[in-house]
Amino acid sequence: MTYISESHLKASETRQNISDDPVRGQKGFVLRTTPNGVFNFYYQFLNKNRLHPETSKPVREWHLIGEHPDWTIARARAEATRLAGLVAQGKSLTAVRNQLQTLARSTGRTFEQMHDAYLDYCTEPVLRRWGTVARKESHENIRSLLSRPLAWWASRVTSEITGQEIMELYRSFVAEGHPAQANGVLTCLRTMFTWAMHPDRAFVTSNPVPTLRGDDRATEVSDIEDGLVLSADQLRTLWYGLDDPKCPGRRLTKLVYKLSLVTLLRTGECVAIRRADIAADTVTIPLAITKGRRSPKARDVVQPLNSLAREILGEVFSIGDPNREYAFPKSRGGRKSRSEAQTNKPYMEQRSLNILSRASSDTRDQIGIAEYLGLPPELTPHDLRRTSACILEQLGYSDAEIGRVMTHKTKDKDAAAVTRKHYLVPVKIIEREIADPRVKALNDLDAALREILGLPTTGTKELPPPSKQLAAA
Repeated sequence: MTYISESHLKASETRQNISDDPVRGQKGFVLRTTPNGVFNFYYQFLNKNRLHPETSKPVREWHLIGEHPDWTIARARAEATRLAGLVAQGKSLTAVRNQLQTLARSTGRTFEQMHDAYLDYCTEPVLRRWGTVARKESHENIRSLLSRPLAWWASRVTSEITGQEIMELYRSFVAEGHPAQANGVLTCLRTMFTWAMHPDRAFVTSNPVPTLRGDDRATEVSDIEDGLVLSADQLRTLWYGLDDPKCPGRRLTKLVYKLSLVTLLRTGECVAIRRADIAADTVTIPLAITKGRRSPKARDVVQPLNSLAREILGEVFSIGDPNREYAFPKSRGGRKSRSEAQTNKPYMEQRSLNILSRASSDTRDQIGIAEYLGLPPELTPHDLRRTSACILEQLGYSDAEIGRVMTHKTKDKDAAAVTRKHYLVPVKIIEREIADPRVKALNDLDAALREILGLPTTGTKELPPPSKQLAAA
């Protein structure tokens, strides 16, 4: 080997690699010469952690240091020595150098720039199985969750934002009594910073958002309570109260609550029902609306319609244009929210259903339905779905059967854990005694055997009276 010096900086007839003397110089330091007079410095070594797939021998890695004359021999040799030290410490040169490049690119890039780039990424149209939609269909919720972080850190250099500052933001939501929103903002920030670490974006080199567990995490109401379920009296109050002309809200809005109660469909699915998707005994919710579309085997939800559901839909289409496309169209006039202006959905916005739990102390001038009817102020549209699920359980249906009615998807078609955990609350709603489900099963078996054996299906024989001997005993 030759000690690399200025005498080697001359064009060669072919490309040549000149290795530095490991005694006088640095082992692994290489000068590459070319016929056109370009001279590059490299550091190369055998990576024992990477084996060739065919020979099973360590792979030789080459890392470009730089080109002469930007890099002098002395400076390049010093860099090769530094890289050799990293290798001796067991570090990945590729990872270290990528991190340094990312850090250099991230310097000076603000949180606002990262925020805007991330929202552009979220709203970018992509083709899914259910059509062309935004990459993240929840982008409006993401925008809302990031509004306070943006107000706090818009002009801050992204790489300078610390975990302590993020926790200060987190505690500001908790102090206002919004633990669920605090946890949502933290999750959204963690996702965005992870996205920003990609080498092609290079806003940051690490994710400063802490992962909270146990007592460090703000406790949400859903973590400590099973959820609200209406009693029989409360259910009657709601059902007939919604028919009161003085009850707050549009009639179509109030019919959404009733339809969700009798079909167990989510209110977000109810508002998107199209007239063309309503059959005599079923309603179809398109894949683009249903939550189950995340599953590779997801299909449109086809929900049976009972008599109450058919009556409600009949009233729905008796209001306004009976030939309209959507059962619950967006209201005309009034001030549109930012979400409505950007999503441009032709049907009712789900957030308009918040009138159920709106309080009179709200800045808006309209009292909420729950407060008007004297129902629990924390009542939400989803509690109606929970109430119906509990009624089904008290009628003797299994978790698996209730889960299928609620369209909770599972691979083995058994009960989804979420059905029991979040919906089936031990609150008695039905006052009368419910027949043992085994009675119905055995009666169904009776009917099937009669059909198979050709036995008459009408009339029942009374059991013979006990014999005198048996009665005396």
